[in-house]
Amino acid sequence: MEKLKVLMLGDAIGTPGLEQIYMKLPAVLKENEPDLVIVNGENSDDGFGITEEIYEQLLDCGIDIVTSGNHIWSNADAGEILRKNDRLLRPHNYPDAPGKGWYRTVINDVDVGVVNVIGRYFMTPVDCPFQTVENLLKNELFGCTIVVIDFHAEFMNEKKALAIDFDGKISFVAGTHTHVQTADEVIFRNGTGYITDIGMCGGIDSVIGMERSAILQKIKRQITLPYVPSVENGKMQGVFIDIDCKTGKTLDIKRVSI
Repeated sequence: MEKLKVLMLGDAIGTPGLEQIYMKLPAVLKENEPDLVIVNGENSDDGFGITEEIYEQLLDCGIDIVTSGNHIWSNADAGEILRKNDRLLRPHNYPDAPGKGWYRTVINDVDVGVVNVIGRYFMTPVDCPFQTVENLLKNELFGCTIVVIDFHAEFMNEKKALAIDFDGKISFVAGTHTHVQTADEVIFRNGTGYITDIGMCGGIDSVIGMERSAILQKIKRQITLPYVPSVENGKMQGVFIDIDCKTGKTLDIKRVSI
């Protein structure tokens, strides 16, 4: 195998987002035959958190690894689910948290690592994502030819800085959390691929996946109403990444929005 084909899907927003995956992913898998499929599931349980049932359903439909972010802790049993399921990742730079934020596997004789970290700008204070990635590369993921990162963060500068800092040491950095697919995919000079946000799975005619009315009430009047995942103009968004199996460098990046 000369290249590893990875499909990374953006945050699944509640039932509408899950339905987009369940309906559209099988055909995408059949047509493209990716070697590794990753989705961010932190918003899959009605917009906040994930359940074990949802996690298992995602695996059943062809997902290999489920990453997350700050909303992984929204469910009371999040710790137990994380301890039981090593393919459900939480950001690894949360200090002293249950579960872990990395997964290592072998695909067609190639050592592959997947990492989940979270940003620190405009987010809850956590350990440094840069130091966390550096430590993983020196220890748990030492010797991995291919390393793919889900960087769950608000601030574009922080996401891009991490990709540049580890250019040539990791294969790809996919930004998540802001739920708006960006058009800035790039392969840096030493072979690391990057995109600021891979988008989301759910209703696009919304405010980051939620029905507009409650969001507008909060922004305009400072009134907090329950958020409801949107069903308007459903899409499954993400990126296909081709990675060289010998060098670990990104060869190609293609956005997906169907």
